[in-house]
Amino acid sequence: MFSQSARRFTPSMLTFQSVRAPISRRTFTSTDATMNSSPKPSAYKEGMNQYKTFTGPFAKVFLGGVFVYQVIYWTWLKLEMDETKVKKNEQVAVLEKQAREIADSQK
Repeated sequence: MFSQSARRFTPSMLTFQSVRAPISRRTFTSTDATMNSSPKPSAYKEGMNQYKTFTGPFAKVFLGGVFVYQVIYWTWLKLEMDETKVKKNEQVAVLEKQAREIADSQK
C-alpha cells in the first residue's frame, strides 16, 4: 500500500544548497561584534540558573507532601469524630435506659 508512495532518501537527491556551508554575513558597523553584545550575567544569576532545574521537582515534592499531610489529617479527624460519636451514642443509650427505668418505677 505505502511501498509505491514511500521513497528512500538517496545522496543523489541532495540539493546544492543543503550541501554547501553557510556563509557568514558581513556587518556594516564599525565596531566589533563582541563590543555590541550584552554584558555577561552576574555571578548571582549564574548561580540561580543552577537551581532553576530543581524548582520543578521541589515544588512537586512539596505540594505532594502538603497533599499527603492533608489527607492524613482529614482521615485522623474523621476517625476521631467517629470515635466520639460512638462514645456519645453509648452515653445516650445508657441515659435512655435510666430514663425508662425511672419512668417504669413511677407507674
